[in-house]
Amino acid sequence: MKKLINLGLFLSFFLCYLEWGDGHSIFIAQTVYELIFVQGLSLNTVFHPVILSAIVGLLILLYAAIVRKPNRWVNILGVVLLSAVVFIFFLAGALSGNLRMIGSNLPFLVLAGVFFSLILREKLSKAKP
Repeated sequence: MKKLINLGLFLSFFLCYLEWGDGHSIFIAQTVYELIFVQGLSLNTVFHPVILSAIVGLLILLYAAIVRKPNRWVNILGVVLLSAVVFIFFLAGALSGNLRMIGSNLPFLVLAGVFFSLILREKLSKAKP
């Protein structure tokens, strides 16, 4: 079940939508394509905190979806890193009243909530004698 959620989080991250002044907008998938194939990754780009946390989070989620028994804390780290990025975009959409930004970020945030509720349920079931 967690492998499906990790895969869903990985894919839903790319569907997050960003919009800013003067009619500019982009999906994260488009941003990734442009950064890798059009502009090329430079050190200045890679070491930006938002981009670095997104790259590390995506790699961790991909690792957790492929490996048989991933380390729980590593998996949690990946979801937290991506959740921080998506929550910033969600908050920007909520503060500006942009329903497209809010709606595109909700699938990821809902899946992250399901992920953390499964982790909490596992922990509580192990704590009960």
